[in-house]
Amino acid sequence: MTAGREWTIGLCWRCEAEDVPVLWLGPAHSDDHGHAPFHACEPCTRRIEELIADHVARRYAAT
Repeated sequence: MTAGREWTIGLCWRCEAEDVPVLWLGPAHSDDHGHAPFHACEPCTRRIEELIADHVARRYAAT
């Protein structure tokens, strides 16, 4: 699990696994409903980190 960040038990908003350790990743925004806390489990957090790393690598490769 990601060190230095607080994990709690809850619902993963990405894969919808219930009662698993989740990490708050930030607020999710909706034009219709405002905002809510976005939580993800360890596998989903790892995948999101991979997607971010790929995005950043592509962005820097284009410059």
